Amino acid sequence: MRLFWAVVLPEDLRRRLAAQGNGVRGLRQTRLDSLHLTLRFLGDIEDPEPAIAAGRRAAAEHEPFALEFQGLGVFPQPGRARVFWAGLGAGAEAVTALAASLETELVAEGLAPAGRPWRGHVTLGRFRSPAPVNPALLDPDEVFGTAPVDRIVLLESHLVAGGARHVPLQELSLLRG
Repeated sequence: MRLFWAVVLPEDLRRRLAAQGNGVRGLRQTRLDSLHLTLRFLGDIEDPEPAIAAGRRAAAEHEPFALEFQGLGVFPQPGRARVFWAGLGAGAEAVTALAASLETELVAEGLAPAGRPWRGHVTLGRFRSPAPVNPALLDPDEVFGTAPVDRIVLLESHLVAGGARHVPLQELSLLRG
């Protein structure tokens, strides 16, 4: 099973975020139904129960909050972009703390550490090969909307033609597990 923990975004926000990729040359946009904020990618694991137990404990440690989506960027850099993304504004500290708690609990359950620091973003699309992106498109101050974060979702990812399809396996409310 290819799994990851995420914050699922409301449809109206997903539509606003997806529109940011319209007209970006060479961009393969993420499917609208696949836009989400990854908290922790787990990869291929056989038994989801340790990940669910870790998620329960992490969710119980955090209160619901509002998260603003703000700014556009690329990885690794505008001259050689591979990933086009939307960033985080107000509430970024709260979601970063949630991701850190989840990481701690997953490692306590015996899952391998993530291996790199968490960088909160929503992937809007990918380029087939490194491409230059006009830095004028990457407005760090543009706000796309706010979403309530009151739950985390364990998603199973199925790779299909045209992207990935995500199926929810477990949904946990913050402070209520």
